[in-house]
Amino acid sequence: METRRLNILFPLQIQFFNNIGFTAGMEEPVKDALSDDPLMKQILEASSAIALLSIKKSLANTPLTEVDRSIYYEAIQAKCKAEFGYYDVEYAVKKEQEAAKPNLGFKVENATVTVATDAVEPKLAVLTDSAGETKDVCLSQATPVLDSAQNPSGWYRQPVSRVDAINGNNRLYPKNVYQPALDQLKATGFPYAGEHPHPRSYKGADGRVLFDSSVPNQAVVFRDAGIDPNGVVWAEYKPLATDMGKQVQAMLDAGLPIGFSNRMTGDIVSAKVDGKNVGVARRLSLYTWDVVLNPAEPDAFTAPVSLTDSTVATILDSLSKEDEPKMNFLTMTLAELKAWKSANTGHADMALCDQAIELKQAAEQAAVITDELEQLRQEKQQREQHEEAERKKQAAQQALADAVSDLPYDQSIKNGLLQKGATLTDANEVEVFVEAEKAFIDSIQINDKLSALGVQRGRAAVIDSHVQVGDEAQPWRPVIDNLMAAFDDRLRSTDRNFKADKELRVANTAILDRALAKMERENHEQYRRYMSELNDAAQAIQNGVINDSAMSSTGDFAQSALISRAFMYQVWQDLKFAQLAMVEPFSGTTYKIPVEFQGHDLYTQDDFVTGEYEGIETEGVETFFLEFGAEWLKRGTLLSKEAQHEMQNGPFNYDVVARNMANLAARFQRVKDQKLSLEMLHVSDEYNAVTITNEVVASTEIAPATGKVPAGSNAAFVVTLLCGRAAGSTSKQVPPIVRPRTKVWLDQFGRKQTAVVNDIVAKVGGTTLKRGTWDPIKGVINNGEYAIDFENAKAYFTTASGVTEANRPTFGSYSYATNVSFFDITVPAAYNGRSSLYFNKLLEQLDYEKAYMGSAPRYVTPDFALGSLNAMVNFKNAELFYKWASPEGTSLLKGQMWFANRNGLDIGEMNTPWAAGDQRILIGKVNATRMGVGSPLGIEGPEPYFDPTSMKITSAKQYYATEQVAIATPLVIDDAGKTYNPPYRTIKMYNS
Repeated sequence: METRRLNILFPLQIQFFNNIGFTAGMEEPVKDALSDDPLMKQILEASSAIALLSIKKSLANTPLTEVDRSIYYEAIQAKCKAEFGYYDVEYAVKKEQEAAKPNLGFKVENATVTVATDAVEPKLAVLTDSAGETKDVCLSQATPVLDSAQNPSGWYRQPVSRVDAINGNNRLYPKNVYQPALDQLKATGFPYAGEHPHPRSYKGADGRVLFDSSVPNQAVVFRDAGIDPNGVVWAEYKPLATDMGKQVQAMLDAGLPIGFSNRMTGDIVSAKVDGKNVGVARRLSLYTWDVVLNPAEPDAFTAPVSLTDSTVATILDSLSKEDEPKMNFLTMTLAELKAWKSANTGHADMALCDQAIELKQAAEQAAVITDELEQLRQEKQQREQHEEAERKKQAAQQALADAVSDLPYDQSIKNGLLQKGATLTDANEVEVFVEAEKAFIDSIQINDKLSALGVQRGRAAVIDSHVQVGDEAQPWRPVIDNLMAAFDDRLRSTDRNFKADKELRVANTAILDRALAKMERENHEQYRRYMSELNDAAQAIQNGVINDSAMSSTGDFAQSALISRAFMYQVWQDLKFAQLAMVEPFSGTTYKIPVEFQGHDLYTQDDFVTGEYEGIETEGVETFFLEFGAEWLKRGTLLSKEAQHEMQNGPFNYDVVARNMANLAARFQRVKDQKLSLEMLHVSDEYNAVTITNEVVASTEIAPATGKVPAGSNAAFVVTLLCGRAAGSTSKQVPPIVRPRTKVWLDQFGRKQTAVVNDIVAKVGGTTLKRGTWDPIKGVINNGEYAIDFENAKAYFTTASGVTEANRPTFGSYSYATNVSFFDITVPAAYNGRSSLYFNKLLEQLDYEKAYMGSAPRYVTPDFALGSLNAMVNFKNAELFYKWASPEGTSLLKGQMWFANRNGLDIGEMNTPWAAGDQRILIGKVNATRMGVGSPLGIEGPEPYFDPTSMKITSAKQYYATEQVAIATPLVIDDAGKTYNPPYRTIKMYNS
């Protein structure tokens, strides 16, 4: 493709365009700084090779097309060559460091400058945030401010900036420019709190620079600031009691450094210092300092280079003698340029205006080729993908050839293996393929040798690449494989969108196999009896087909153990929450889990040093077995006389069984997922929940339900629960109501306690109303006079409840959750429709929640974040999402539902129903919840089926699927009942 270049008619006066970075005599590429590109502007303004190298490193994590990325790299090379004489930026940095020498009143030794600042050495850099804005960051350690009793006062003192020094990006804030701005800020009483992240700046309607401040992001408040003799700007601050403030406090408690960035506006003018361009502040307006908890590019931070007072004075004197900059035409639009030209005929700068117009027109023409460039990029990407696939296939075939050549077989057998493995495209598949084929060939050769000796044995058959089946292995396996395939076919015929998640099935099947294997090792009674039945049923198998009847003469399943095994695998293999829980077997009627009981503060800072004659303190940790009652999951299905007749004739009919049981297996799977997810939601909401008692519903909180519920609803009135707010106040951030349940725990004496917790009691007068369940889809109250919408803190009442606007109810008790953070999914107008940029904040909030959960006093680092399909769309809409997308799966959790990994958190989406719906994202720790399996899933029956209308017997039979399970989350508590290490937390989304 031809590269279009622009010709300069005559040399430009660079001082008019130094903020843009154009150089006279240089030919500009099609994509240049005319687009007000912040990245290009950074490249063109960089005054050192170190600054260029920092920009080059940041490009690796910046979302760009390959064409744009190539343009930036070329611009960096051109800038480096023009300024420093080398195309190689890394080499230029090396030369720059070697050439460092004393200049202008300060001394540099070994490229390191030591500055005494009250024993705290700040590091400075200029970084670019996710919104594309640059900010000065001063990174250092905080010093606690002590009160009169020499105890921590809650305030901290820390460097937040530096004056009269050049930072790593060659920027200088003179003290006599910074000090007036600081004095003005102190005079106003520090009206702005420091935030995290740094708020985006924008221009208001009056032309002033404003900041997109957000109340939830406010982190610290300041009370004093000053500049010490070394030029370090010190500020005193304390964290606020907000989520962001708690993040800051956690960092301080851990002794980690914290960064602060200046929130200010002003004029930066370029000046020459020792032959290099330095940005010098000439006027400043200081507002506050914002917190930077996780600054990227740690290599960008350097110690500041101090300047003497005389050097700074010389620089400022040279700036004051310069004329004010003339018109910067390249910052104007094409329409503004033409308007200026028509209004300023004969102006001395007209030639410059004409050149700017020509450049702008050329840039607009360049936009025409954007589509062509994008098409070329896509073609290149497809070509590279094809080449990568071919390369992987060649590597796989070479690995296959190497593995086969080492086998002790005849060449004819090896050639057959190579031909059979010609379809392999991944080298990782070669080992499994060769092992399976080797097992198959070895079994044939062994049987041939045994036959030659007169010993008759059946040949082994390889059902798949992972399972070898033979006379003494798993003869029932082919029937189960065929039956499960029939299950899938049945589900596929009823749901056109049905698609098996192979990775999820492999992971879940491995979990079930481990539980069953443990049952076998522990000689589990029900499992032993079940396996005996399974092996007996397998005797009729020949080549994967049952030749005798699948039904006994009584109508019972003659092969019920086989059907039970297939049914159990069908249920387990598609569970969404199985990987998040610890699955283990148990026997008996209760599921016993060992629980530690801690009698003292787990995180005490007591001195462990004990004198020779002093008593040694003991921790008082005891272990108890906490028992949870198991549940029997039961569901029935019908088998007609016709189906029975079909199954009692000829070979085993897989499709008939699948037709009757496929939907039943799907129901079992859905119920297990609901129970697991609800347990995790229970534990999350119960942590630090607040109980409200005797809340009398005010007139402002009750309204007729008409118009607020779907047509056909039986709800007459709706009540808004206050959740600790004053009557009449409103808030979009509605905490969830904690769901009542029967909870089991240990008291401080190790005694098992059981009680209904978080109960909800509603009364009208002296009458206690019956609570039912709320169907949010139909808007119906089931089996009660009122029901609670737990997610939205609403209560709905039927007419039969007696509730009216005059006869309002009273809530004797209920609890609301505090272990939840909020995220507003309404994109502010200030983002000008760029929702992808706004939803970067949701990715950042995930980082904050992980840090919060992993810090004191929680100390649980989560592994996953999971929500519904609708909830997780907001993640995928984030501009930076692609950096964490991992379509080939993650390192911890398997399956298509896990679509990304960010900083160790597997992020997933699910389409199985769960209680939190589309409003919340669950963040948690894998294996915190336990799922006990008390028995293999079994098929029982038959029982006569009665017509429910006439109660007359029919020819059909009823069969029951049963399984004993227990789901619980054992927690460590102290003698005050406080839970340590809460494993779950949620993010709730709302619209402002």
